[in-house]
Amino acid sequence: MNTTSDRVYRLGVLLLASTVALALTFVKGAVAQDGHIGHGHDKWHKGFYDTLQRPDTKGSCCNLTDCRPTQGRVAGDRYEIKVNGAWVSVPADKVVNRSAPDMGFHVCAPYNFDGKPEHLYCVVLPPET
Repeated sequence: MNTTSDRVYRLGVLLLASTVALALTFVKGAVAQDGHIGHGHDKWHKGFYDTLQRPDTKGSCCNLTDCRPTQGRVAGDRYEIKVNGAWVSVPADKVVNRSAPDMGFHVCAPYNFDGKPEHLYCVVLPPET
């Protein structure tokens, strides 16, 4: 038997499930743009990350999972990017002189990045406007 209280209960469960799914979608998007390890890497590895070379050592920027899209900003006379959710100053010798296919910020950093700018592998900045 399908009573009014059963319908209200089912509608409540459906609404709750939809809200949780929507919230998770936004959280996942926010995490991906905060430079967290592994987020967005697969999309850009073949043909972009796998071709980047470190300006400071001339070695590869990417060791299969090190690179990912991120956010960036200008802070005074320098750039900052997000790595694992924290803002990090970008040393000039870490900037790859190349634009990403999406024209955005990208960072390559070790899995256990300690927050020290000198430990970044590479940073890709968007084209200057």
